[in-house]
Amino acid sequence: MTPNRIAAIAGAVAFAAVGAWGLVASLDPEVDQSTGALLAGILGTNLPLATLHLAVAVALAGGAWRGERLARPMNVAVGALLLAVGLFGLFAVGTPANVVALNGAGNVLHFAGSAALLATGLGAARTDAARRRDAD
Repeated sequence: MTPNRIAAIAGAVAFAAVGAWGLVASLDPEVDQSTGALLAGILGTNLPLATLHLAVAVALAGGAWRGERLARPMNVAVGALLLAVGLFGLFAVGTPANVVALNGAGNVLHFAGSAALLATGLGAARTDAARRRDAD
């Protein structure tokens, strides 16, 4: 198992858990979707953000399942997406533009996930087995 596949699996599990939890919390009829619900009392979420997290989980799981050839670019793409979400959150928190109920704790976690996936996708050494498979 390559580092990129391991990172994709770990990311898929984490984002599936947070996305499912956020989806359940967001479906409460008393939750205002513009401000969202709080997970564990600190992480802001709403229906669009929970859906994004579930989509990210599916993408990472698909990349891990297909192998190193897809896991690496999927880690880079999802890492870049999380970086964009974190940067958006820096400017959107507390404004009407914050349509995905981001908060400071969510921004930190998006940046952490981005750093982990980008570091693995861009920096992990390719194994000899992966190089042979890609050459075929």
